[in-house]
Amino acid sequence: MILIDWNTINFDRIWPLWVCCLVFLVLAALWYYRKRAQFPDITLITNTIPARGYIDRIPTIIAVIIMLFMVVVMMGPSVMRTSTVDQRARDFLVIFDTSRSMRHDTTVRREDLQLNFERRIGTFSTAVDDPGNLPYLARYELARESLLTFLSQRKAQDRVGMIYFNDNAFTLSAPTANIDFVIEQIASMDEYVNWGTDMALAMETGLDLLDRYPQQNKKAVILLTDAEAAYTKEVEDQLTRLASMGVSFYLLWITTDENDMSNEEVAQFLNFARTVGTVVTIEDLDTQNLQNAMRDISRLEGYSYKETRRERIDLSSPFLVTVQLLLLVWLFLIATFFHPSTGRNIYSGGQT
Repeated sequence: MILIDWNTINFDRIWPLWVCCLVFLVLAALWYYRKRAQFPDITLITNTIPARGYIDRIPTIIAVIIMLFMVVVMMGPSVMRTSTVDQRARDFLVIFDTSRSMRHDTTVRREDLQLNFERRIGTFSTAVDDPGNLPYLARYELARESLLTFLSQRKAQDRVGMIYFNDNAFTLSAPTANIDFVIEQIASMDEYVNWGTDMALAMETGLDLLDRYPQQNKKAVILLTDAEAAYTKEVEDQLTRLASMGVSFYLLWITTDENDMSNEEVAQFLNFARTVGTVVTIEDLDTQNLQNAMRDISRLEGYSYKETRRERIDLSSPFLVTVQLLLLVWLFLIATFFHPSTGRNIYSGGQT
C-alpha cells in the first residue's frame, strides 16, 4: 500500500515563483500604461474575445499553462511517500567471543573435519609451526566453521555485522550485504583469540553500532560465547538496553556441562539472558550441534514482516513530462488549425 502525504510537500527553490510574480506585475504595468486605463478594465478582456468563439483562445491558454508548469518545475517540488511492503531481510550482528578460553580443545579430532580456515595459534602459545600437529580442534575453530555455513546461507537482502571481543571489543564489520568481506574477516580470527572476556564492552559496542543503522531491516543479535566471564551490573544494563530496542537476541552458550551451574555468576547471566531472548546451550561442541543452532536461528528469523518505508518523491519529473506534451500539442495547433493561413483572428478587437 502506498500513501502520499501532501502535508509534507516541499520546494527546493522559491525564487522562480517571485520571478514569475515580478514578470506578471511588469506585464500588467505595461498593459495598463498602453491602454491608459485603470487596471483591471473589463474592456481589456472583452476586446480580446476572439471573433470566432473561445476556442480560438486554446493556444494562449496552453501557453500560459506551459509557463506556469515550468515555474513549478524550476521550484523543485517534492512530497513524502509512505509505502508498506512485505520484507524478509535481516540485519544480523554476530558478537563472537575470542577470549583465551575459546582455545580449549573439543572432542573433535582434526582429521575428522575438513576445515575452510587454517589454524594459526596454539593452545596457550601465540603461534604454531604446524597446526596439523594439534590433534583436536579448538572451540573457536568449530565455531568459525559453523559461522561460515551460516554466512553462506544468507539471502541477498540480508546484512551481517561482526564484532570480536576479549578484553577489548573489535568491530570487524558494520552491517553489510557484502558477505564475502565478512568471511574474509573471520579468516583472520586467530590473532584475536587471547586474553579475557569483557562481555559488557562487547554488548555496548554492538548496540552502539546498531543505533547507527536505525532504518535498515529487522535486527537480530547473536552472542556466541562460553560465558566464562563475570556477570556484572554493566552486562545486565546492556541486556536491558537490547531488550528495549526491540531486537531479537540469541545467546549460543558453549559449555562442557549444561547442568553445571556451580558458578553463580554464569547462572545469573544465563537466567537474565533468557528473559531477554533465546538461550541455546551447546554442550560438548561438535561438528553438528552449533551448526544446527545457527540453522534454527535462520529459520526463526526467516518470517516475513510488514515494513514501512518513507521516501521523498521528486514531483518535477511529471510536471516536466506534462510540459513536453503540452508543448507538442501547442506546436501542432499553431502549425495546423491556428496557422495564419487558416484566417483565424485570435486577438481581434472586433468582429471580422
